[in-house]
Amino acid sequence: MEKRFRTLLVLSALILIAAGYIVQVSEEPDTVNETSQPSDSPQQASIGYIGCSNTKQTVWGYHMVSGANIWAVNGRRLHDYDGGAVADWVEDGNKFWDAFDEYLKGSPKTTKIWWQLCIRQDEADMTYDDTVPIIEAVRKRIPNVTIYVSPLAEYTENVCEITGVEGIERAKSLAQEIDSRNEDIAAGPVLGPLSLAEITTEEEDRCHLNERGMRMLGEQMKQFFDNSGSIPAAENVPEGPPAEEFSAEEQVWRNRVEAAMAPAPCPDAPKPEYPQSYYQGPLTDTHLHIPAIPDWPPEGDDLPKDQAPEGRFGGPQALLGWNVKVSDIACTIKLEGTRKDFAFFPVYEEMPEQLLEIWNRTMSEYPEQFTPFIMSSGNDDEPDGFPTVNAEALREMLSPYPGLFKGYGEIGLYARENGGSPELPPDAPRLIEIYPIARQNNLVVYFHLGEGHKDNFEKILGQNPDINFIWHGDQLSANEVEDILSKHPNAYYGVDAFWGHDQDLFHLFVGESKAAYLEKMEADFNIVLRYALDDWKSVIKRHPDQFIWGIDRGDAVWNYDLDVGQMQVKLARAFIGQLDPAVQEKFAYKNAERLLSGR
Repeated sequence: MEKRFRTLLVLSALILIAAGYIVQVSEEPDTVNETSQPSDSPQQASIGYIGCSNTKQTVWGYHMVSGANIWAVNGRRLHDYDGGAVADWVEDGNKFWDAFDEYLKGSPKTTKIWWQLCIRQDEADMTYDDTVPIIEAVRKRIPNVTIYVSPLAEYTENVCEITGVEGIERAKSLAQEIDSRNEDIAAGPVLGPLSLAEITTEEEDRCHLNERGMRMLGEQMKQFFDNSGSIPAAENVPEGPPAEEFSAEEQVWRNRVEAAMAPAPCPDAPKPEYPQSYYQGPLTDTHLHIPAIPDWPPEGDDLPKDQAPEGRFGGPQALLGWNVKVSDIACTIKLEGTRKDFAFFPVYEEMPEQLLEIWNRTMSEYPEQFTPFIMSSGNDDEPDGFPTVNAEALREMLSPYPGLFKGYGEIGLYARENGGSPELPPDAPRLIEIYPIARQNNLVVYFHLGEGHKDNFEKILGQNPDINFIWHGDQLSANEVEDILSKHPNAYYGVDAFWGHDQDLFHLFVGESKAAYLEKMEADFNIVLRYALDDWKSVIKRHPDQFIWGIDRGDAVWNYDLDVGQMQVKLARAFIGQLDPAVQEKFAYKNAERLLSGR
């Protein structure tokens, strides 16, 4: 299901339809679009922090406004301070201190700690003595440290249900006492106050910051720690100017990149339990399409989310940073129970710099979730176009971040529907020029073959025995697949046709209604499973080292929802559990690992 998202023409019409709506609606202050700070390890940062989720949000806001001296928030550890009230930091060696130690290891020049006192309403009777173990734990880790202590920001128009009034007031008095009783502790920034305009409405507790709130407190932190000046009043805090000057067009692209990388909540969820007959081990999805950021006019970014353009197969199109974020996809992968998923990262000639930056930052923040493939689709929506860029363009795309990508693909070599590009056989001159680049960069090649491509493909497999090739699709029969695998050890086949020979089920998977898909999949689960076993069980047994599993998701935005991922994983585990025990782990993840290690 290789795809190239084109949105300009569709969105032009949608923008005109929605124009009246857009001009009447003011910016929604409760929408959190937390801009990501640089993902590089903050080796020069000299100020660490202790606290709770609000503390991390405040530090995130500090980096949004170009603060430079405090530890950056690591996207992979975005929620490791969640629930970190003062009482939870008392015991040294728990998960909060483990996270702290990881940050400290990455910032060896740390000499100062900002400690924000987060106190729950039912813990407002805590005393100074309760805080001493925390102070000693910091001193033990950082000799001659200076600690700056602050309470949580006050709320002027509501009461945070977690702290109540009591928790905020106790934090204020306790911060003063800690300061007065210790020479190496000083009063930190007194942040806020926070009005409803700075608080997200997405949570019932009304405690956490929206983007405006993060920027406001971030500016106050920057004034205190970077500028050594007085903290500005809340009403005078700017919305957060960019770190550098951009043209209007550049700012639009900058905003889209940051929106794609914005964090999202990833709450803990119960690990799914499966019947004993299901495969229970590790699982790698080798077919995951990641959407691109939109390339529509600037007005498109303000469209209501229920006006998503239609995807290639009719469902609401996924657009990175607009209706789904990298953090959303990473969360789904984590909770559904897959790992190191082969992620097809699109890179288009119209916006290579922006997309490459996103993928580089993605791999910095989520190295355990994704294995990056460069999906360098060409102008495949044009009659005289191609499904991939040429060799020169691909080489240029690979050059900014050497070693970032582990594979090239998925590239669909079939003829595009609706007047798009014609088929591109595996031995076409354009691809012949690309194979040396794959070899030079140690890339696995992933194809979706077209009709009648068997002989062309075998020719290329024979000419490039040192390159591993994966392909998928129903253009070749199971017998033809097996014939290729029998003759070419560098060929691997991806099994992802879990539709039970029912094209209606496939079209539901990429269509408008998630509920309709899940309902039919649940009803037909055993039928789909039986068809998959009939088609592939015996073939996989005969070629246990050359088959891999994948979902092939990514057209409709709801394909990335957790319940959809869990349904696909459930079906895969049921299928793998029926394979020969000697084959199960190979098909589930070991073949995927081996073909990458053998690049």
